[in-house]
Formats: sequence, structure tokens, C-alpha cells
Amino acid sequence: MLYDESRMTLTKERLEDLRKEKKLSFEQLSKQLAERGVSISHTNLKNYEINDPLHPLYGRTRSMSIEYLVAFADFYDVSVEYLLGLSDSRKREYHDISEQLGLCDGAIKELIQCKENSSNEQEPQMYFTKDTAVLNDFLTSMEFEIVMEKIKQSMFTYYMYRLSQDSISAQIRKEHTEQMAEAQKVLDACGYCSVEYDLISQVYMERAIGALNAYLRKLPGRFYEENKEKVAW
Repeated sequence: MLYDESRMTLTKERLEDLRKEKKLSFEQLSKQLAERGVSISHTNLKNYEINDPLHPLYGRTRSMSIEYLVAFADFYDVSVEYLLGLSDSRKREYHDISEQLGLCDGAIKELIQCKENSSNEQEPQMYFTKDTAVLNDFLTSMEFEIVMEKIKQSMFTYYMYRLSQDSISAQIRKEHTEQMAEAQKVLDACGYCSVEYDLISQVYMERAIGALNAYLRKLPGRFYEENKEKVAW
């Protein structure tokens, strides 16, 4: 996999984003790296973030030394793959999960926390104290599929709604106000009513909420029946 122009641009953007997240100037970053035993001038640090192809120093990132690349990865606590644009996951240990499931680091971190909340080396935990028990059940349920589908439908219809509200559509409606009013009268006379996409979006979301509510109402009783033999009082 070649380190092409698009990945070099991504490296520059990520170096800039990471530095700004820490609220560091180039001078401050240079000083903090020096304290870790890596000497990079603030001028070079600035050059590595230059993202204008016409700038004479635009290609400096491509020639960055391995020492500097590793230093940046260590300082920002991210993987080298992330800096090179070879992965969208900042943490090296999250890379394989991210590649396989398409999850962001935040989602992976939450899943790991669920696992940690469900583990107890001292004594076995009961089913209602295990986050993973609920998570596994929900993700494999029919309700999860319904909820996801309705959410996607809601998002798409809302997108259509916003698309219809752009300047061109608004101008057309303004220019044809009388014709649209007449058309609405015909629809009313026939017993039809026009429905905006944003209302349809709300309906889909309400259905998603309904499916989730139905699942949650059944969950405590069903879990108890399935696990009552395993619970030792």
C-alpha cells in the first residue's frame, strides 16, 4: 500500500488535529518533545503540517524520519498506522476491531468497558450485573434489526426533507404559490393530505422507539426465566 498524496495529506491533517487537541503551539510541542529526548525544531514541526501543494516545503512530511514518526505516535498516544493514514483507529489495539466491524475508537472503548463491567475475577457475577449479557441479547434480537432499519429510514426521509428545503426548491415554491394552493385544494377535496418528509421521518423514529420499548418491557421477565436456575440465593 503506497504512501500516496492523499495519505500524506491525511498525515498532515492528523498531526495538526492532534497538536490542536492538546492546545500546543509549535514552540511548546518542540519543547515537550525535547523533554522526551527527541529534538525537532518548531520550524520543522510547522513544515510537517504544511498542506498547500504549491508551498516549496510541502513534501517535508514524506521525508520524515522513522524516529520522528515514532516520537509523534508515542507523544500523542496513537498508532503509527493512524498517523500514516493506514487506519482510522487511533489505538493500535483497536485497529483489527475497527477494520473488521467499522467501529470508531469511542464505540470500541464503550464495548470494552461493557466487558470490564461484566468481569469479576473474585466471584461469578449474576446475569443482571453483566453489561455484556444485555448487549449480546439486544444485538442478536429481532427488535435490534427493526430499530436500526427504522432509524435509517428516518434519517433518509429527513435528508429528503432538508434537500427539498434548499434555495432552488424554496424559490420554485415561492414562484408557484397559487398553483400549489390550488393543487392542495384538489387533494383536500379527494380526502388526501400532503405530508412533509420531516413528519414521515418522525413517524419512522417513533416506530423505532416503539420497537425498543417493546423489547425493554419484556427483558427483565424473560432474563429472569432464562437464568433463574443459575442464580444462587
